[in-house]
Amino acid sequence: MSRADVALLFICAIWGTTFALLRDALHAVSPAELVALRFTIAAVVLALIYFRRLRGWRPEWIQDGLTIGIVVAVGYITQVIGLRTVTASRSAFITSMSIAFVPFVAFAALRTRPVMGESLGVLLAVAGLVLFSADAGFSLQKGELWTLACAAAFAVQIVVTHVAGKRSPAVPISVLQTVVGAAAGWTLVLAGGGATTPARAIPWGVLLYLGIVATAFIIVVQTWALARTSSVKAGVLYATEPIFAAIFAVSFFGERMTPRELAGAALILAGVFVSELWRPLRARFAARATSA
Repeated sequence: MSRADVALLFICAIWGTTFALLRDALHAVSPAELVALRFTIAAVVLALIYFRRLRGWRPEWIQDGLTIGIVVAVGYITQVIGLRTVTASRSAFITSMSIAFVPFVAFAALRTRPVMGESLGVLLAVAGLVLFSADAGFSLQKGELWTLACAAAFAVQIVVTHVAGKRSPAVPISVLQTVVGAAAGWTLVLAGGGATTPARAIPWGVLLYLGIVATAFIIVVQTWALARTSSVKAGVLYATEPIFAAIFAVSFFGERMTPRELAGAALILAGVFVSELWRPLRARFAARATSA
């Protein structure tokens, strides 16, 4: 497993902690305000840390950052809108179904087809997600449709970042992503009549965690990692997000995983291993056949 793949798994582990936190935060803050504050915090943090590297902007950096930023903003806004009416577990399940969109987006944008191992990995991971999240339920109500739009946006983000990250440095386009996300959030806040949540009612601890750890740090690492692995493999790795969410719930909220959830988690992990090991194993068998 490459460093990029390990980084994406680490990202999934952090994302797994956010669904319950987002759900609770939405009791105090509107979706638009939450997105605006989250991305504003992320933009300020990244600008302070990397201000010396934000020089000599090139047109392609701006284009890539704006494009990914718009897709990211759509993904996060639709996710938090959906979370107002669906459970955290259902949101995690539907969001993770971006794995099913990635191969189609990659083919439409890049005309690339997944190799056999990646295709098998996707099938195993999707089957595992369905089994893992059977209790979450699924119906095409308003909240589910918003979250499904989020999954589609994240699939586009994976493919676009995979391409952009190869020609543009991770830091500038990551900073621009957070600026676009903040601008989109504040635009929605103003369109809705302005901020309505008193500062004292905002869960600042949660917002700081979401802004610094789950956004600023994640976006830089994700931009770097997606340029160094295939889009389809990244989608398979992202399917582990509900597993980390369940581990977080078990560790901090005393919940238990059912046998079906354990079986679903095993299928998802099998999909990860198949997508990771398929090419090395084929190369090894081919080398043995040649030497024989």
